[in-house]
Amino acid sequence: MKSSNKQFAVIGLGRFGRAVCEELCESGAEVLAVDIDEDRVKLISNITTNAIVANCSNEETVQELKLDEYDMVMVAIGSDVNASILTTLVVKESGSKNVWVKANDRFHAKILQKIGADHVILPERDMGIRVAHKMLDRRVFDFHDIGSGLAISEIVIALKNMGKQLGDLSLCQDPEMKVLAIKRGSEIIDSPEYDTKLEMGDILFIIGPQKSMSHRIKSM
Repeated sequence: MKSSNKQFAVIGLGRFGRAVCEELCESGAEVLAVDIDEDRVKLISNITTNAIVANCSNEETVQELKLDEYDMVMVAIGSDVNASILTTLVVKESGSKNVWVKANDRFHAKILQKIGADHVILPERDMGIRVAHKMLDRRVFDFHDIGSGLAISEIVIALKNMGKQLGDLSLCQDPEMKVLAIKRGSEIIDSPEYDTKLEMGDILFIIGPQKSMSHRIKSM
């Protein structure tokens, strides 16, 4: 693996795994796509850097694929919980340092965490949370739970806040909340000062405690 580009391996090519592969490839990453189903591998073979039929719950197979050399391994196996758990265990024991895994439910997620998964994803739950936040406040473009009780939100500035300084917003009065950047059209204002004047349509990228974020956004 000589390329300097980020290299990812995705194991399991159902709808979720294919979507991950497609997004990574569109972003210019090098992707190894793996599944035990030959038809699924064929569907993705013209998109990814490499697509192979293999069973990654087998230790020898994982060693041959040298998955420990990849920047990240995503275990996206769907309904077969046993295969998901065993594959995660084998991949971690092979030396892979950054293993993300798709879980079907909280019980599955707990097992994955106990055997060493670095990050566990519950797609339906995560999407439900993001949709709920958008339903509660349409100013919120997106909401990302990043763990440890923290979240990142993208918030659009409405007419009533146009012309105000960033520091005038109530969320900026909370020392635990931080505005990472402002997107203004095609311009990105990195680490903006509190005297930055806001324009309608500005998008604020905010990080802070998940519990207090919704309250702070509503008070804007």
